[in-house]
Amino acid sequence: MKNENETYSSSSNLFPYDNIITKEIESWKSYADCLRKQDRELFYKMLNSCYKYSPSINVQGKEYSTTSALMSILLEHHKELLLQNKIDNIHNSSRGE
Repeated sequence: MKNENETYSSSSNLFPYDNIITKEIESWKSYADCLRKQDRELFYKMLNSCYKYSPSINVQGKEYSTTSALMSILLEHHKELLLQNKIDNIHNSSRGE
């Protein structure tokens, strides 16, 4: 079974252009280590979602890696909220609300 740290460490070997993201995620390790296990797993899941946006993060460069990672996380969260809202609206309209 993989631990939550394996995703980003093995990723740098497969996708060298993701190195900026990998280094950014590694920079948060001491913070993550202080979290409860459940929160730490969720935290790494959230950080690993940044790999979806690696082209945009790489364009910004390493000097903006934290900002780019945070914006990627916010964008992913916003998309999930919009999707959930759409699902809720469909569910409510099917019940006649």
